[in-house]
Amino acid sequence: MNLTGEQNLDTLLIGGGFVAIVLAIAFVRNRESARLLNRFGKDAIMLSALGVYYHGRKSEPGVPLRSVGALALTQEGLYYRARYLSRELWIPGARISSLSVASEFKGKNMYENIVLIHFVDEAGAHDSAGFKIPHPERWSSAIRTLFLDQN
Repeated sequence: MNLTGEQNLDTLLIGGGFVAIVLAIAFVRNRESARLLNRFGKDAIMLSALGVYYHGRKSEPGVPLRSVGALALTQEGLYYRARYLSRELWIPGARISSLSVASEFKGKNMYENIVLIHFVDEAGAHDSAGFKIPHPERWSSAIRTLFLDQN
């Protein structure tokens, strides 16, 4: 009983599936990066992260979102763009009032620490946006240096 041909086919299918998944992830990440570069240009982006979870604004009704996308920090502010939906958020740097870390957002336990960006919205009301960001200490330091420590 020779299973070599079947074993080779199984190995090729598993390997091909793995390669397809890796290529799909690379394609999605490349598309997110291209969106940021098209919007701001290479020189304007000081810090960026892909795979950021955006939980929404505190002022928005409903439960926290679980939107995945890209986050960019520029000299002018903070920009989020969802990976699949057309959801965007722009927070001008001059409107950022503080940062904090919390495990609760909009009255719900997030089961992880998230970074809250506190800011003043277009209407002059205080609001917060919640993000799960890779390397949050790097982002907190950069945001504080750019927008909060200038007083």
